[in-house]
Amino acid sequence: MRRSILQNIVLFFCFIAFFAAAVTIQHKNLEKVKLNPPFIETWMLSGRSGELLKLLALRYDLVAADFLWLRAIQSFGGRGMTNRDWKPVYNMFDTITELDPYFETAYTFGNMVIGDEGGRQREGLGLLNKGMFRLVRQYRIPFEGMYVAHWQMGDTNLARWYGRVAMKRQDAPNWVPRVVAYIEVQAGSYYIGFDRFVSNLLQGLDASDFDMQRIALNKIQEAIDKWNRAYLSRAYDEFTTRTGRLPRQIEELADMPALKEYEVARMSKFIAAMEKRARAMNKEFAIHPDLRRGLPWPPREEIEAPLPADSAAKPGVKWEELRNEIFRESLVKQSGIPEDPYGSRYVINLSFAGYPFAKKDDIITHETDRFDFLKNLLQGVRNSIAERKKMLGRNPESLREVFYTDFQTTEPYGASWKYDPATGDFRSTSHPEL
Repeated sequence: MRRSILQNIVLFFCFIAFFAAAVTIQHKNLEKVKLNPPFIETWMLSGRSGELLKLLALRYDLVAADFLWLRAIQSFGGRGMTNRDWKPVYNMFDTITELDPYFETAYTFGNMVIGDEGGRQREGLGLLNKGMFRLVRQYRIPFEGMYVAHWQMGDTNLARWYGRVAMKRQDAPNWVPRVVAYIEVQAGSYYIGFDRFVSNLLQGLDASDFDMQRIALNKIQEAIDKWNRAYLSRAYDEFTTRTGRLPRQIEELADMPALKEYEVARMSKFIAAMEKRARAMNKEFAIHPDLRRGLPWPPREEIEAPLPADSAAKPGVKWEELRNEIFRESLVKQSGIPEDPYGSRYVINLSFAGYPFAKKDDIITHETDRFDFLKNLLQGVRNSIAERKKMLGRNPESLREVFYTDFQTTEPYGASWKYDPATGDFRSTSHPEL
């Protein structure tokens, strides 16, 4: 027993000694790093040095480009640890791509160094532009430009341009058009985004690819939803400007100019157009039964209505060949509140209306989302009441005793809250069953 105690004491002091030695060595090395001078190139390039180096390379342009590539990587590491001045490195990448115009990695890595690390996104895009018009068969460089423009610069229109270039390149994977369609929808080009997602769904049907069909159908719903919300948001602003108050019901927006004779894709019309053509092609269905949940399914008579005389739908025809006619038939001109593509209906969540930090997508929402919001809000308040009850040893006398201020959150349906201090029960009068 005594030996065991002594062994533990010895091990403890050994641990302390080794730990102290490790910390001391680490501290000394960190002090040495602090004393390192700023990174200085052994030689630097300034401006556009490509023409001069072509002369000095004596026609060994590619060898010189490879040598500069190694120097650029070293310089990237050195500058990253010291002054992080990337301008001379940009000059290196510019010269490398002059010596070797088809050095794809020099364009993409150079953009990362100058744009991502250096924060000079425009210069980085300039390097990508240079490569994009030299490597005309490859999608990667314009795709990088699309990423930088959209996710780093927030310039959606510029990102659309790069995306359209990328998707037309010979080696572009089949998922590139889907990313481009997403950006089109983000930019408000709903016609283009909807059309491309329809194309993705039809390609999935031709390839019998269930996952592709599922993803494309979700994206079609998302595109139509954003399209609808754009009109509803405009009508919301028109209503508040005209009346000087906030709307309490979505139906109050129906007479606003933004919702008069507007064109939009309607999900039920799209489904009917698909199912009618499936019947003409002797197929059992177009939308797989496992994907129909939550869709605004059209009436049977609409699906059984005859096809237009100029329809190309017949046995043996590929779905992709029907893209244009399905797109046209999905569009409607209408007035009033648009159809919800998720099988619910559009409503106003009054908990967010008038709240200064609320987004329009929180205010104008779906009935199913508003109902879920109410359930979550009720549960959150009840949890707070239960926690306060534990602290007090009794039910709080009022919500003010729970939150230390008046409970001012508006009921999402415009109803009122009921709190019973005798039972600690908290409910909404719009849905007392919850």
